[in-house]
Amino acid sequence: MEDIERLKERLENIQSVEPIITSLRTIAASGWRVGMRRLQACRRYVEILTRALAEVLPYAPEEALQGPFIYRQAPPPRRALMLVIASERGLCGAFNDVVLSGAERLIAQQALQSSEILIATLGSRAAQYFRSRGRYVHWATPLPVTRVADFALVRALAEQLIALLAEGRCDALYVIFSPYQAGAIAAPVSRRWLPLDVEALRPQAPAWPPPIIETGPTRLFHQAVREAMYAQLYQYVLESAAAEKAARFHAMDAASTNIARLVEELTLVYHTARQHGITMEMLDLIASSGLLKRRPGGIAQSAEKGT
Repeated sequence: MEDIERLKERLENIQSVEPIITSLRTIAASGWRVGMRRLQACRRYVEILTRALAEVLPYAPEEALQGPFIYRQAPPPRRALMLVIASERGLCGAFNDVVLSGAERLIAQQALQSSEILIATLGSRAAQYFRSRGRYVHWATPLPVTRVADFALVRALAEQLIALLAEGRCDALYVIFSPYQAGAIAAPVSRRWLPLDVEALRPQAPAWPPPIIETGPTRLFHQAVREAMYAQLYQYVLESAAAEKAARFHAMDAASTNIARLVEELTLVYHTARQHGITMEMLDLIASSGLLKRRPGGIAQSAEKGT
């Protein structure tokens, strides 16, 4: 009976957890859909801005192409700031392990080109990882816990990073993140965010018909560059968010499937043990009532032989 009680208690505990896992799975699916919708819209916006920059570039004066945010075949940076994007919380499978172990590798590769590496993090898991290994985190920002980061948050983040570049505290900004990949957690990549490469913006072929520019080319170019910087960083954040939400959904889906299988197995074991316990109790009752005999008159014959 003690084993049956333990089985029953374990089954009830697992059944009480099942609705929680199901709810987390539903929330993860919702976050995944929101992240993918924003990522697709941001990709289209970045593509449009890049095309606009390429068309305005030939009309921009030479002085507009010189500054801390734009470069032409610049040498490797001496002080590079690496922004590592991870998650704010766990329950997302191996997402954080893949991102942070890959970030260590990418930072080590960048250290071969730069004399100094500054580490910044977006997401508490990344800050905890580097601090636990004795690495100094120069700048850390948390992410929203229950929702996908919005553009206003990323815009404020971009302003702080741009200020570091303008003040000369670093001469290049890199972003390390895991790009979204359906069905698996992609290895993290390192993308140079700032300064922008002017040569990469040049159009492959002249635009036809030629664009009509009613605003001053310098003003339009600077405004388009700044908007492109914000949008590009937001795309990196959304890539990481979509990958994280997808990993969390798959983890919760696997947990939900495992719980359902475990409940089914424990229910079968519990009913089997209960049936066995009932059978043994019935046999004990029958034996104790004297109804179970080996053959008729067996007890009387044994008594006579004893006398």
